[in-house]
Amino acid sequence: MFAHERSRSQLGQRVSLATIDNVVAARLGQTRVQGNAQPAVFNRQIAMYLAKHVGGWSTTRIGRFYNGRDHSTVCYALKRVAALREDDPEVDSLVSSLASEIKTTVPKETGRTDTLTRATAGAKDPCFNEAFLDALADRLAMRIFDRVKGIDPADAKARDDRREKPRP
Repeated sequence: MFAHERSRSQLGQRVSLATIDNVVAARLGQTRVQGNAQPAVFNRQIAMYLAKHVGGWSTTRIGRFYNGRDHSTVCYALKRVAALREDDPEVDSLVSSLASEIKTTVPKETGRTDTLTRATAGAKDPCFNEAFLDALADRLAMRIFDRVKGIDPADAKARDDRREKPRP
């Protein structure tokens, strides 16, 4: 039913998980809560379904966004909502309405594929590539290991400076 959204997501213009979650939460109520209390479970399952079919996200990524749930939990939500849509016209109408509402918010999006939201409307999106993020993670890990081992920060800085110099 959402074939045209898939082609849009394959082009790299995904609707962020945060946007999908915000639209569902605004209409139905909270989705990202601990535990399995109703109505949050139903709301979360609807959001997961829309994240997969409108946003084009993987089940693993969706599960991570919703408090680290397993991808099999997301698969169950997808099957449950699909069955509810077939059996209950109200649920089908609700999902269709939410999908169209999400699609109307897409032009306001910047094409970001992460789960962060902007603090202010005029904030500029940071653009970090994988190499930068890997280098940052390595550097942070080294600092943590140095503190655990009790290495003097000055000695660690000298070591880091030696590593960053280009080799002749």
